[in-house]
Amino acid sequence: MNVNMTQQQQGSSNAQEAGNNGSIDTVTSTDNEGPNDNVESNAQLFGQLGLPKRKRLACTNCRKRRKKCDLSYPCASCVRLRIDCNVNEEDLRKKRYSSSYVKSLEGHVAYLESNLKTLIDKVYPNNIDMLNSMNIGDVISGLVNNKPEYNKDTLNGFSKLNNKDSITTDGSISKPPHSALSPNGAKSVPNPIVPYRIRSPPLEPEKKRKPLIKGSLYPEGPVIYKPKATNSVLSVSSLVSNNSSPSDDITPSFHQTPKDGNNCDNVDIESDKQRISDLHTTVIKRTAPVGDTNSLNNDSKILESLSNFYKFLYPGHFIFVHRESFLYGFFNHFKNNYADSHYCSLELIYAMSAIGSRLSPTLQDMSEIYYEMSKTTLLNIVFDENSAPKITTVQALLCLAFYELGKGSNQLAWYFSGLAIRVGYDMGFQLDPQVWYTDDIKSKLTESELKIRSRIYWGCYIADHFICLMLGRTSTLSVSNSTIPESDELPEVNGTEEFRFVSKHVLQISLPLKNLIVLSRVVQIFTSKIFIETDDIEQKVEYLNNFNLQVFNWRQSLPDFLKWNKNLLEDEDVSTDPTISYFWYYYYIVRLTFNKPFIEDCTESQIVVIEILDDLQTLFNNFKKKYGGFNKATLYQLYVCLLAINCLKKLEEQTNVTANSTVSGEIMNPINETSTIDKATRLKLDEQLKFFNNIFYRCLTPAYQLPRKLQEDTDYEFEQEKQDLIQMSSNTNYIHDFSLSNEIDDLIRDLFGAVPNPNLPNNGNPIS
Repeated sequence: MNVNMTQQQQGSSNAQEAGNNGSIDTVTSTDNEGPNDNVESNAQLFGQLGLPKRKRLACTNCRKRRKKCDLSYPCASCVRLRIDCNVNEEDLRKKRYSSSYVKSLEGHVAYLESNLKTLIDKVYPNNIDMLNSMNIGDVISGLVNNKPEYNKDTLNGFSKLNNKDSITTDGSISKPPHSALSPNGAKSVPNPIVPYRIRSPPLEPEKKRKPLIKGSLYPEGPVIYKPKATNSVLSVSSLVSNNSSPSDDITPSFHQTPKDGNNCDNVDIESDKQRISDLHTTVIKRTAPVGDTNSLNNDSKILESLSNFYKFLYPGHFIFVHRESFLYGFFNHFKNNYADSHYCSLELIYAMSAIGSRLSPTLQDMSEIYYEMSKTTLLNIVFDENSAPKITTVQALLCLAFYELGKGSNQLAWYFSGLAIRVGYDMGFQLDPQVWYTDDIKSKLTESELKIRSRIYWGCYIADHFICLMLGRTSTLSVSNSTIPESDELPEVNGTEEFRFVSKHVLQISLPLKNLIVLSRVVQIFTSKIFIETDDIEQKVEYLNNFNLQVFNWRQSLPDFLKWNKNLLEDEDVSTDPTISYFWYYYYIVRLTFNKPFIEDCTESQIVVIEILDDLQTLFNNFKKKYGGFNKATLYQLYVCLLAINCLKKLEEQTNVTANSTVSGEIMNPINETSTIDKATRLKLDEQLKFFNNIFYRCLTPAYQLPRKLQEDTDYEFEQEKQDLIQMSSNTNYIHDFSLSNEIDDLIRDLFGAVPNPNLPNNGNPIS
């Protein structure tokens, strides 16, 4: 402290001597000066004071992006990104101001802001635009949340300050030195910004760790830019390809800047007033004017698609798209094209419409159009360097991933789901919702919003595990690195009756979701043991038996309303209810996925598969009677039907192997010494194979393109095999000429001096 005080006194004396000799004052420059003027004046000042010239630091934007700055103004990077280049005149990386000094500054700014706000309210009453243009409220709101300790005496002291006074570390007021003249003594020179502040507070080492900001691993927050308001943004209608255009009934909405020219902060202020305060008292009202074709929430095709989505596919594998919060934004936040909505966006609407339109034969032509509109918009958002992560982007990407699974495009489905998880990690959605790094929240979240975001994350968790289960990949999200609270049960909001399935029981999502998380954890553990670790077949079968036991115990421990038996399976109303049957289909998919590869090696796998096939046949028969077809089938039904076909084919191969081994008197597989498939069971399996083939390749084809793609691949492979057989049959009369190979053998023998072996036929030469 003595050394610092001595240096400060010496600096003060030097400044006074410089002022008396006609040097330049050290007070900050005026606002009319640009950064280049400051740099040049600083260089002159360093030369006059005899100080060494200091190299200018990189600009703030380059430091945040961790890019090299060319030290020009504006730098090339800021010019390319079209952002303001902020010149750093001082190297503050090693300076640490005391907490008392920072609090005194905060108190001073809060006092000035409060007086300025009172003045503006008197001159411009109820003018939010004027308040926003003055940037009032940031410091005051921060002080209210953090509750700093400052008293009236401090504020009163600040009120007596003039524009030339400064505040020292201990909160006292210091007067600036007298304004100096220029070297020629004619007139004063504008005061430049000097890197070495004479009145800067003493440096104190920072002992506490910096808190993490907005779910990032870095104390300063993630390296990302917030989007800037632009005057012209790409319209949604231009995202549709020339080959496919929407019909005349659909009028796409446009992204545009509000007519009043307000910036994004105005949108945040208005949206904060429309936040979901309490789902128990929230009522969704359709505020869009009747006949407004520019509004998506008045589009009949969009409404029908979204109704199909929530009636027949929700919750299922779309738990992450919370119905009430989405519809609240869909009907209430349409004025700015959902730019100020927290749980609804244009790309999410079109992604959900692409999925829901497949369930109606009259809307299936619009499915691909909605998909392309959502896909193009999402890719522009994800790969835009200036875009901030949003939860609606994660939801829309996962919807597109499931859409691609229905088409059979596994690679694109994996890419979309991977992008969704990366965007989610970028905003820290696996952490507490209060620290999510988003661009749309400036006020504290309500209790209902915290529960909504918890529901969204755990829905994404189930979606990620299901996609990985179907594609045979390792899951990304795990319980161990998730600090977000568990999902609680949320009420159904009035005004969503058109988007509900008429069920005989009360919808419950939280408890089934928790049990699915437990099941996914069991799957995650045994996936590495059975399919990743390199053990022999006996060890894998032992792990499989343990897995079947664990899943059986899991099913027995379910609550009563989630348990099912043969009687419930035969009940047409219960077994066709999408709000409860999805839970059963997920269980069957897990069992078939793990037992299918070991049908020929394990008798228990055969028993498990045969029992599941009987249950699935009952479920599909009831579904056909209830809806008259499979237009309303889910993705769970599509993939469980495909798994059933693959298992039946394996069982058919196993019966043929068992029959051949019995005739020859040999045991082909030492593990499976006995077969549980008798003649009656074989006939039954043949009938079931025809049953599931008919459903998969004929009934599910209009809604999903996966069966058609598999059929085309099968036909192509069959044609290739046929062409290979024809080519082989045409070459059966060809006799290979061994004369050249005999000559090569002779040359090699002569080269190495090999002696012909008389015991070999033809003296060691190949027999032609």
